Amino acid sequence: MHTVTFSSASSHYTLVSNDFLLHHMPQANGAYVKVYLFFLCHSQQPESSLSTAEAAKSLHMIESDVLEALYYWEKEGLLQIREIDGSMELHFLSGSVPPTPDDGMKEPAPSPQNTAAKVIRVEQKPTYSPDELSIYGRDPQIQHLFSSAAASLGQILSQPNLSTLYSFYDYYRLPLDVIEFLIHYCVRNGHRDLRYMERVAQDWADHDIHSAQQAQDYVQRLDVYRPLLKTMGIHRYPTDEDCRTLDRLQQQYQMPTEMMMEACRRTQKRAKTPSFRYLEGILADWHKQGVHTMAALGQADTLYEQKAASDREHPSQRSVNPRSKNKFLNYTQRNDIDYDQLEKELAQFPYGDSL
Repeated sequence: MHTVTFSSASSHYTLVSNDFLLHHMPQANGAYVKVYLFFLCHSQQPESSLSTAEAAKSLHMIESDVLEALYYWEKEGLLQIREIDGSMELHFLSGSVPPTPDDGMKEPAPSPQNTAAKVIRVEQKPTYSPDELSIYGRDPQIQHLFSSAAASLGQILSQPNLSTLYSFYDYYRLPLDVIEFLIHYCVRNGHRDLRYMERVAQDWADHDIHSAQQAQDYVQRLDVYRPLLKTMGIHRYPTDEDCRTLDRLQQQYQMPTEMMMEACRRTQKRAKTPSFRYLEGILADWHKQGVHTMAALGQADTLYEQKAASDREHPSQRSVNPRSKNKFLNYTQRNDIDYDQLEKELAQFPYGDSL
């Protein structure tokens, strides 16, 4: 539940600009218009205090829809929301509230500053009373969420559990289909504690997951790509490029996931700096040998170890290749030269004369 306070001039009437009535209201959702006018009215009352839960009750809406309406008007440029010291301050901008003439004097041109403001104080972790949950539970979609969660968890949900579950929708702002997918995902992986699910909900909210398809893609990265990177010694959330590279390597070298995992393990063990290039070298070598299963890899490793052991026991002698012949060495070697006779013949010529 969010606390909203107002500070503005007193008035028995709510002033609404023609710009809002003529240009923004016609195309807006009717519930959004109700929220806008309701808060605008309270913003013009002195020392008025209101909570979003009370506003939701007064408007016969759920609290998250009230907040959704406020965010809509921010996108429309009629409100401005700023975070200040853990609170959200929302300003009604010029143009949303018409100027008030004073004593017939000409009103100056509207300034870009706000004309009214409200402060929303956001709690770290909202809790919902049984009465509040009873009100929210009247919504058929929320009823379905509660019953679906109870069926998935195999238990009747207590009031604290219902409060935690509803916070996924109201506080973390996850769509209902995403919440149901989250519950099924956690249960499938053996996690039935709602406190654990809440940490997952916070993580998904931090990653701006707003559709079931986004949730599926995110889960795939966590379940498939992240373990591969982690095994390689790369500790980060998989990027789009990481996923494309791993997909290419797996398809190009026809390796099942268990072989990809083993290649990543050997990359981490052998490479000074693990990289996709080193990983691809291992996969390419296996593919060249026709090794595509763990059984075949085990046989290849055994043969390699046997050969290495044999080489250690019987080291081969380094062979000396005969001198290769070329134009400088391509002659017939003579072993019958009489060097004494050759010296006598050379002594017959005086120095400087050629032979």
